[in-house]
Amino acid sequence: MAKRSQFSLLSLKELSEKIQTSEITPVDLTEFCLDRIRKLNKSLNAFITVADESDAYNNAGLAEKEIRSGNYRGPLHGIPFSIKDIIYAKGIRCTAGSKILSDYIPQTDATCFKKIKKAGAIFLGTNNLNEFASGITGVNPFYGNTKNPWDMSRISGGSSGGSAVAVSTGMSQIALGTDTGGSLRVPSSLCGVVGLKPTYGLISKHGVFPLAPSLDHVGCITRSVWDSAAILECISGWDPYDLASSRRKIPQYTKIIEKSDAKGLAIGVPKDYFFDYVDYEVERLFNQFVENLKSLEYKVSDIGLQNYQNFCKTWRDIRYPEATAVHEDWFKTRTEGYSLEVRKMLILGTKVSAIDYLQAKKIINVELKKELLAILKEMVDVIIVPTTIIPAPRFDELDVIDIGGTVMQTREALLRNTILFNSTGFPAVSMPIGLTKDKMPVGAEIIGPPFGEERILSLAYNYECVNRTHKFRSPPCSLS
Repeated sequence: MAKRSQFSLLSLKELSEKIQTSEITPVDLTEFCLDRIRKLNKSLNAFITVADESDAYNNAGLAEKEIRSGNYRGPLHGIPFSIKDIIYAKGIRCTAGSKILSDYIPQTDATCFKKIKKAGAIFLGTNNLNEFASGITGVNPFYGNTKNPWDMSRISGGSSGGSAVAVSTGMSQIALGTDTGGSLRVPSSLCGVVGLKPTYGLISKHGVFPLAPSLDHVGCITRSVWDSAAILECISGWDPYDLASSRRKIPQYTKIIEKSDAKGLAIGVPKDYFFDYVDYEVERLFNQFVENLKSLEYKVSDIGLQNYQNFCKTWRDIRYPEATAVHEDWFKTRTEGYSLEVRKMLILGTKVSAIDYLQAKKIINVELKKELLAILKEMVDVIIVPTTIIPAPRFDELDVIDIGGTVMQTREALLRNTILFNSTGFPAVSMPIGLTKDKMPVGAEIIGPPFGEERILSLAYNYECVNRTHKFRSPPCSLS
C-alpha cells in the first residue's frame, strides 16, 4: 500500500492506477486531502468554501464500491477535486471572490462541473481567487490572500491562485479554473504545477460567472501534463447552453500523447516582445529548457513577430469594457460592494470607446490571429515562451517590481506573456521547468494552433517524462 504521506507527490495518472489495483482507495485519498485542508488552509488560504465532509466521504465510499464491483468510469473516478469559486455547483456557495455574491447559492451546475462529477470525481470545495477573477495576484480584500506554498511571503498569482495552491500542496488532486489573461497559467507557473488553457470554445463556459466573455476560457490545474489531458477529455465538447462551444469531436488526448514522442515538431521562440524584460533566473531556466529540447533532437529556432506592439492595448480594450458591461447594473446600484481596485478597472472600461473596442477586435482577427496562424502553419508547429517574466513576487512588490533595473507594474509583468493567447483564443499550457536559486518555481508556456491541444500536450508530456519535471511540483510544506 502507498503511504499517505506520498499522496501529495503522486499525479492523477499515478493515483488512478493505484486506485484500480486497490493500492489506494478513494476514501483514503479523500481523507488525506481533507486532512491537508485542515492542516494547511489556515495559512495558505486556498479554499473559500470546503464541501461537507460527510458528503465527500459518502461519495468516495460510493466510488470505492463501484470500482470494486468492476464499474470503473475512468481515471477521474475516485479522485478528489476542487473548483475555482466562480464555477457553479448546485447548492454550494459561489462568491466569485466578491462581497456582492457572498451569500449566493447557485441552483444549477456548471457544465464542466457536471461532467467531472459524472466521471466519478469527488468534490472537495471552492478555491480562493481575486475578486470577480479581476486580478492576477491572488490578493483578495474580502476572503484573504492566497499565499505561495514555496514561500509564504510571496504571492500565489491569480486569479486562480487558490486552485494552484490547492493542487501544489495536495489539498486537492486536480482543480478546474478560468483564464482570461493568464489566470490559470500564471499561478501554475508561480506555484510549480501544470496549467492548461485550451482553445476558446473547447470547454463550455455555461455556469461560470463571466469576467470578459470573449476572452474567458475554462481549463484546469494539475500536477502533470497527462492529468491535464485526462481532464480535457472529460470536460470538453459542445454544449447547447454555450453558443461559443465547439462541435468538434474530442480526441483521446491521453492515448495520443502516450503514443507520440513529439519528435519532428518544429519549435519556435519569438524573441520580440516576450524577452524584452525578463528576470535573470527566469531567462536562465528558460534557456536551459531550450537546450534540453535541442538535446532531445527537437528543432528549435528563433522566429519574428510583426504586430507585438498591439498585444497589450488590444487585450485591454476588450477586457475592460466587457467586464464593465457584465457589472453595469451592480456598479450603478451597489458600487460600495466592490473593492477600490475593481472599481478602478470598471471605470477604465467606461473610457474605452466603441470604436476602440471594435478596432481591437479587428486587429486581433485580421492581424494577430493571421500572423500566428501563418507562423504555426508555415514555420513551426508550436511556440514556446516563459510563462511569466518574473518568479513569484513578494507581497511588498504588489504594485511595482524591478526587473534587471527596469521598474514596471507587477500586474503588467505577470500578464505580459500570456494575454496574447486569450485575445486570439489559441491553446497554451504552462509546465514547470525548474527552480530559481531561491527555490521558486518557473514555468514555460507552449502554444499551438487552434484545436492543436495534442501538439502542445505531446511536447509537454514527453519533456516531462524525460526531464522528470514533476519533481518541481512539491513545495516543502506538502512533504510534511
